[in-house]
Amino acid sequence: MRISQNPQVALGRAIRLRREEAGLTQEALADAANLDATSIRGLERGIANPTWDVADRIARALGLPLHELARRAAELETSDRRPTDRPLRHEPT
Repeated sequence: MRISQNPQVALGRAIRLRREEAGLTQEALADAANLDATSIRGLERGIANPTWDVADRIARALGLPLHELARRAAELETSDRRPTDRPLRHEPT
């Protein structure tokens, strides 16, 4: 996972919210996605961006299809690409 000049902060927040909702630690999510916990921390802190493969592995480990994780991130993002503190709407997956 690389530090990004244009991190997807809302994606990191969506990952964290779903992880907490699922009752997973960062380490448990990393294990389930076959990643290092440092990668999950970087994503959740909004300093790194995942590849498509990593995003898909994280979404699957969270029990979501990739498009649902992307939808949740989009819901949290404002027009200036900053995350909001609004709670996520829960829709069936």
